[in-house]
Amino acid sequence: MAKYRLKNYLLEDLLPGMEIGKLVLTDDNKVILSEGTVLTQSMIEGLNFWEITEVCIREELLKAPSVNFAIPATESQKKFYQGYEDTVSVIKDSFSKMRFFKEVPLAAMQELADQSIDPLISSIGVLNHLHMVRRQDDYTFHHSVNVSIICGVLGKWLGYSGQELKDLILAGLLHDVGKTQIPVEILNKPGKLSPEEMETMKLHTTRGYQMVREISNIPPGVGYGILQHHEKADGTGYPFRVKDIQIHAYAKVIAIADIYDAMTSDRVYHRKATPFAVAEMLFDEMYGKLDPAICTVFLNNVRDYFIGNIVELSDGREAEVIYLGQYLASRPVVYAQDGESIDLEKRKDVSIIRLVRA
Repeated sequence: MAKYRLKNYLLEDLLPGMEIGKLVLTDDNKVILSEGTVLTQSMIEGLNFWEITEVCIREELLKAPSVNFAIPATESQKKFYQGYEDTVSVIKDSFSKMRFFKEVPLAAMQELADQSIDPLISSIGVLNHLHMVRRQDDYTFHHSVNVSIICGVLGKWLGYSGQELKDLILAGLLHDVGKTQIPVEILNKPGKLSPEEMETMKLHTTRGYQMVREISNIPPGVGYGILQHHEKADGTGYPFRVKDIQIHAYAKVIAIADIYDAMTSDRVYHRKATPFAVAEMLFDEMYGKLDPAICTVFLNNVRDYFIGNIVELSDGREAEVIYLGQYLASRPVVYAQDGESIDLEKRKDVSIIRLVRA
């Protein structure tokens, strides 16, 4: 796809051969020139007749000086991706056994969290690495690992340490363990679930809790994290519609990690959103649905990962995120490959459509 930009030109700066980027209208909204029209001298004179002072021009960038945003993966990134894939493979095998035996191998899961997931959490740029992992299939297994990692990162931001942090990471890893007891045809359905199927899917919280509550040395917070991670502060969640003070802190952390990863992941029926858009959505829901204090800590820290991200804009260009402003927004300031700095909050005709590299 050809790269281009839309730029406004004053009438006196127009030249024959330029291509119209947006409809040119009169004051009473009559079309003078359509998008894609190549200007001639007579057309420019006609614009003068209609007292048009400014026109949006589409400029091709193929021959323009550009910034090369392609950066090869570093050794630390390669190490992260290898460790990540190995961990997902173990979880896939473990969840398959849990489906059959209906038991959670707690010791093995704790060892996986300590030996495999903790090093991933400590990786520099860990949240950016997660965005770039290719995960077309086996969503449940990737999601379990991702949520565990995000819980560990957020837990550290919240001041968790020692055994408390380990328990939170384990709770994140096992938060969807109840899905091993949901029929595969519902779990892997390539489309939106029916109301009846959705009610069955919601049972994964209680079924997961039932799988771990009989384990004698299971940390209580892990069980509550599994049971309550879909509860909402206003009492609209499930399974028991409990409210804020009745929801365990681990469940509140998992809820944020769960939403963030789910929304930034590709599904068969859901194209992933950019982390900028998801962060803004979390901001909108942090009062009423989520824990505002935990959500604020997450948003204030996750923004540091966005600076330097390479994104694709709606006009076809790639650009680097260079400034987020005082408040987190899905429309930051970006530096495009042709050298133009764009404040997307002011330029509503351009938007971020895809994260290219984090």
